[in-house]
Amino acid sequence: MNPEFNLISVIKTLLKWKWHIVAVTLLAAIGAIITTVFIMKPYYQSFAIVYPVNQSMGDRGSLFGNDAVDAEDYYYGSKHDANRIITLATSSTLVQYIINKYELTEHYEFKGKKFEASNTTEEFMENYQVYKTDKEAIRINIIDTDANLAAEIVNDVLATITKETTRPIEANKKQLAVLFAIQAASKKVAMDSLFQVLVNTKAKKELYDLQKMQYDNAVEDYNDISTLAEQYELASKQSMAGIEIIESAYPAERKLKPVRSKICMATTILGFILACLGALGIEQVNYIKQELEK
Repeated sequence: MNPEFNLISVIKTLLKWKWHIVAVTLLAAIGAIITTVFIMKPYYQSFAIVYPVNQSMGDRGSLFGNDAVDAEDYYYGSKHDANRIITLATSSTLVQYIINKYELTEHYEFKGKKFEASNTTEEFMENYQVYKTDKEAIRINIIDTDANLAAEIVNDVLATITKETTRPIEANKKQLAVLFAIQAASKKVAMDSLFQVLVNTKAKKELYDLQKMQYDNAVEDYNDISTLAEQYELASKQSMAGIEIIESAYPAERKLKPVRSKICMATTILGFILACLGALGIEQVNYIKQELEK
């Protein structure tokens, strides 16, 4: 180690190699500019903010029972509703639907290459995020080199989630409405049959009283089932969106990355530091060689 290797010797060395340091620094700056402008693609971000809606608000119990007051207090649903939406938004079915519809394999330039399907999926999932915000909302976020495509994909995801979150619930409501309508019709047939029997036994007091009791019970059963059938029929016609869209996606006007100024500045500073260290290293190596030759 050079015993005179101090601040003054460092400055002398840097001044000795100043033009080399300047050249390396300029090369680093020029390289960074060329890379960020001509090689690195700009990426744009589009996102949407949604809240899950409590689907039980459209149920028969909420519309006609005592649950209506509670449903109003939880319009935006619970964490289970939010988790269901996140699971649906990140499901392989939806991801592959987006990849196929927008031909992302060609867009990501994986067409014809090895493992094109898995590479496309990995690339998409790196650019696509669905998560809860600190306000308990759900953010659907995507970055892409095409600003319009990014916004279109996010809005398509929103439309798909809206459809898929309500489809099984609406199907279940319709199934229950049909089931209770069939039961009501069956009760109506039984009630009419008992009425005919009641008419035929009107002259027989004791038998008439017994039949009258059975008929009254049948009428009560029919009225109860008929009321439920009507309520379920009305509930099946109540269509509620699975999500409340607070902010839809739109094409970004500014790129998200790369931040060219920061990259160029960092690369230039790094080039300068490495050039200085290189100059100091060369001088130290030369000093060691001189010492060994003595």
